[in-house]
Amino acid sequence: MYCSASAREHLNNSATRWARRTGSGMGAIRRGRGGWQCSGPAPGVLAGPRCLNEAFAGCAAFCNHPSCDCSCGRLQGAPLDYLDIFERSPNPYMVLDRGLRYVAVNRAYESVVGRTRDVLLGVGLFEAFPGDGTRLGETNVALLRQSIERVFATGERDVLSLIRYAIERPGEAGPVMEDRYWSATHTPLFDSAGRVVHVLQHTTDVTHLQRLNQALARATGASQEQIEFGMFERARKVQEHNRALEHRISDLETLFAQAPGFMAYLSGPEHRFTLANRAYETLVGRDRDLIGRVLEEALPEAAGQGFVALLDEVYRSGRPYVGQAVPLRLQREPGAEPEEVVLDFVYQPVKDAAGKVVGIFVQGNDMTAQVAAQAEVELFHNNLAELVEQRTQALKVSEEERLAAQAALHQSQKLEAIGQLTGGVAHDFNNLLQVIGANLELLEGQVPEGGANQRLASARNAVQRGAQLVSQLMAFARRDPLNVAVFDPARTLATLADMLERTLGEGRDIALELDLDCETRIRTNPQQFETAILNMVINARHAMPHGGKVRIECRCVDGAEAGQDGERVRITIADTGMGMAPEVVEHIFEPFFTTKPQGEGTGLGLAAVYGFVQQSGGEIRVDSVPGKGSRFTLYLPTTDQPDEVLVAEADTIPRGRNEIVLLVEDDEGVRRTGVDMLLDLGYDVVQASHAAMGRALLDEGLRPALLFSDVVMPGPMHSFELVAHVQSELPATAVLMTSGYAQASLARSGAARPDVPMLAKPYTRADLGRHVRAAIDGHRLPPSLRVLLVEDNDDDRLLTSELLEACGMDVAHADSAEEALRKLAESPRDVLLTDVELPGCDGIELARRARARQPGLRVVFVTGHDEEAVRERGGVGATLSKPFSRAQLTSAIALATQSLEATSSLPG
Repeated sequence: MYCSASAREHLNNSATRWARRTGSGMGAIRRGRGGWQCSGPAPGVLAGPRCLNEAFAGCAAFCNHPSCDCSCGRLQGAPLDYLDIFERSPNPYMVLDRGLRYVAVNRAYESVVGRTRDVLLGVGLFEAFPGDGTRLGETNVALLRQSIERVFATGERDVLSLIRYAIERPGEAGPVMEDRYWSATHTPLFDSAGRVVHVLQHTTDVTHLQRLNQALARATGASQEQIEFGMFERARKVQEHNRALEHRISDLETLFAQAPGFMAYLSGPEHRFTLANRAYETLVGRDRDLIGRVLEEALPEAAGQGFVALLDEVYRSGRPYVGQAVPLRLQREPGAEPEEVVLDFVYQPVKDAAGKVVGIFVQGNDMTAQVAAQAEVELFHNNLAELVEQRTQALKVSEEERLAAQAALHQSQKLEAIGQLTGGVAHDFNNLLQVIGANLELLEGQVPEGGANQRLASARNAVQRGAQLVSQLMAFARRDPLNVAVFDPARTLATLADMLERTLGEGRDIALELDLDCETRIRTNPQQFETAILNMVINARHAMPHGGKVRIECRCVDGAEAGQDGERVRITIADTGMGMAPEVVEHIFEPFFTTKPQGEGTGLGLAAVYGFVQQSGGEIRVDSVPGKGSRFTLYLPTTDQPDEVLVAEADTIPRGRNEIVLLVEDDEGVRRTGVDMLLDLGYDVVQASHAAMGRALLDEGLRPALLFSDVVMPGPMHSFELVAHVQSELPATAVLMTSGYAQASLARSGAARPDVPMLAKPYTRADLGRHVRAAIDGHRLPPSLRVLLVEDNDDDRLLTSELLEACGMDVAHADSAEEALRKLAESPRDVLLTDVELPGCDGIELARRARARQPGLRVVFVTGHDEEAVRERGGVGATLSKPFSRAQLTSAIALATQSLEATSSLPG
């Protein structure tokens, strides 16, 4: 019998997946006129399938027993009846359950043992055939039992090459025990869970061979061992040959399935599908059910196009048919329009040993693409005279496009490589800045007043500028995920108009051409979008030292304009400045590349723009002509989603305790909104419209718990002069600053303080509540907090520990997550301060495990990235970005030590 590897596996495995049915027995299984039948429960038999058909799932027998409700049935068009094969096999077979009871036997087995299935089914093997009772007989009974039990125990096939086993035979004077010699193979049968539930025995009565061997031994004088060795050696060679044949069959099946050309075998005069490879299924459509069906049923559209007539002729005549470039219309998917394919194929008749045609082998190739290409070539040949010039020009254009694409790919790969290098350098540089900054803070209290303190302050400012530099490097490297929102870019640009005009300065005009009726939305980070626009406007300002004009345009365009799919928002920033040469344009997005004089630019502004655009799924292009100006064009993908704010935060917000907050803000609308939110959060508010007014209120005796001030305001006094006054004269007052400018822009302009926490505009009520509470609590943080510091860098761990101890905190430290968990088990802690990038188990996973052991534990994540990156990775807690100052450290701990409900709403 031949069947595919998958069919054999199905027969060997799923055919025997019989489940125990508690409390009921399995009836005897017999072959009736209508198929295999269940005769009802048999006492003492383990419950199994309701019929043998159910055991051999997917075979083609039919069960008609009235008490059997199985759905096996004869499969329509199934080519083989496996149970019929089991029954008709000339080889003796029987099946035992785990109790070594008969479950099924075939006719050959009945014949060889001289018993009927009515007598055997449900009876134990060793009850039916107990042996002859002799010492040798008992030994052989034990060998047979051990072989079967070994299969149940190991799940591996076991072979008894030769065993003497006496069975009872009828004699003239009654039953007698007759010595017989057997060769038996025991094969495990598994259920769906992979457990051995039955054993299939293939047994062969070799008594006559054994007696011939004995006679041969007597005639030749050879020993029994010599004869048996020769016999078994021949059997071994046959077995090896059979295994080689099995491997060859398996290889042929694989080759057939994976052949690039389509193949199928149609059996009989009705042309029934027996085999079809993957290429054939792909050709006609994978949803079709081919195997077992005749061609007219499986491919009805082919019948109407003359193919059935061709097959009939090949089957009748016995002559092959070769078709070349034959068109065929096929409906590859249900409900779809028929498609025309062009095929080269052969119908090869297959004949039996008598020379009679029994089927047709189909083999061919889908030539549709080749024929279409050939038709195009012929068309070109027919019109060659008039197409020569066009094709020559097209080849030139194609070469130019290829070179342009190659250059673009090279540039993209170069920037990607630079980005990877930059990201790694930035991460390590952050750690160096942290070591420097922490040492500077620790030195502060040890240096007397004077010039040394000024040098320390200058060094701290340099650390902060380095941190901003790292932030820009990270933006280019696209290491941090975007915290996205959906918004209208045109309306966002309209709100930035005043700030952009101030950024350009005198002598430079700005014109905004915004399609406000377009109502197209983009999904990206709005703050980084604004920063990117600001960076390009600053770049335009530097390109027009003697004045000029900047035009900003926002339009909806088809993505094809940018070589992309779907709709895009096109944002153009064009200037009338000096322009750039091609060799300059090639490098402008590389980190640290700048055309400005040394010391006047970091070369990171446009690199950050490039990183933002790439991370937003867009594209940026530059066109520039020396002496005429430059044009930057951003293409950003659109979205159909409605406007949304940044990722929503939890409703629970830390509240005030009637502390006084001095709010200093020059914009009346922003000031009024801030007052309302602070009052709603439980704070008492005193407001001032500029820094000088705030100073006057303090001079009159106002003693607020917090100074909450904008950074950039008009007036005779700068906001940081007010901050310096508060820090020197009112040490009990905490400070929190806010600004609508990006942190990087403030750092470049010098309007940023490393020792003052900053809240970026626009901020939500939740943002305001958390930062105000953290600023106040951080300023008066209880010194008795127990902190577990986890940092694998020795210098960072030592210096951060000193900063915490300088604040009066009880510090325990560890260099790995494993050590941290051990220390936490030894002594509970109030706060876990952990680096995110730990070896092995990272800081975010450490926080999860630590909270599982100590649910009330507060967590602060220390990272070289930002809170968005921590939140994207699943971190829940406050976030402290490297490098950090003592004030930022205590503020983060204060934020973490707010109420547990507030902690659950923290970003990250």
